Amino acid sequence: MKIIFWGTPRYAAENLLDIVNAGYEVVAVVTQPDRKRTRGKKLTASPVKQEAIELGIPVYTTQSIKNDQYTKDKLINLNPDVYIVVAFGQLLPKEILDQPKLGCWNSHASLLPVWRGAAPIQWSIINDDTRTGICIMAMEEGLDTGPIIEQESTEIKDTDNLEILTNKLSKISSKLLIKSLGRISLTKGLNQTYRLDKLKAIEQSNLKGDPSYARQIKKEDYLIDWNQSARKIIKKILGLYPNAYTIKNNQRIKIFEAILITNKDKLPDTQLKLNSEKKEKTPGEIIMINKKNGIEVMTNDYPIVIKYGQLEGKNKTDGYTLSIQSDMNINDILGN
Repeated sequence: MKIIFWGTPRYAAENLLDIVNAGYEVVAVVTQPDRKRTRGKKLTASPVKQEAIELGIPVYTTQSIKNDQYTKDKLINLNPDVYIVVAFGQLLPKEILDQPKLGCWNSHASLLPVWRGAAPIQWSIINDDTRTGICIMAMEEGLDTGPIIEQESTEIKDTDNLEILTNKLSKISSKLLIKSLGRISLTKGLNQTYRLDKLKAIEQSNLKGDPSYARQIKKEDYLIDWNQSARKIIKKILGLYPNAYTIKNNQRIKIFEAILITNKDKLPDTQLKLNSEKKEKTPGEIIMINKKNGIEVMTNDYPIVIKYGQLEGKNKTDGYTLSIQSDMNINDILGN
């Protein structure tokens, strides 16, 4: 079974490696072009391209597969059996979807139909979802609308940031892709309608949850709004790890880890005290700087503690050291 793998980030590269290690034949990889992936650095290949080169697999890069007839022709000449797509970053046109004999299949990191689109892992954390998962889906022209042949869910823990949850989902994705490839290989000779029936594919309209859209993360999403609730701010820091930031004296300060002052299960016991504090404090105001714990900052409801962060031009450090580097003082207002 000749596979062409489509993907771009590290998450997808790990899936590619696992598929190859499982004994499947990947005859080519399609990925995004080399880009400046860190500020001021030279052009860098995508993680999928780097992995493919290590594995000795031919690589095709395309700015827009819809308008790239050269790559389309190269791929069809490879006579592929199946396309596997993992976080490729472009919509595939119908003529591409119709190419492989055994169909075009996508591993999507959400419990569809929830969080269709480009950034499902980020939005599942930011939205404070309790669970997420992986769906293996037959691709069609709509955005992540195809029927599902495999699905597995996992808990989103309060300690899960984007990196942790992505790693967890990558492992699930590899497992389900390898399982799905084994099942798909048994459908040779069937057209897609009979193939989906044999694979017991489930239409998304028959799954739990209302359709929602995980739009691409924008630059402005990374800026912390201290007028939001403490939990919402912490979920943004986790969901956009390691790039959520605030401003102090026109300098950008990334916040890597922050915690609530009090456990949410104990909030009723301390609500009176915290509500009293809230009346006297402004969102973004530094309440306390503590060498042991870090920087205590007021939000719209409860204070949070910045445990680790990074002032632009400096290395990651603990909250107390960050306060010194950033010239923070009690009663200063972050975000200005």
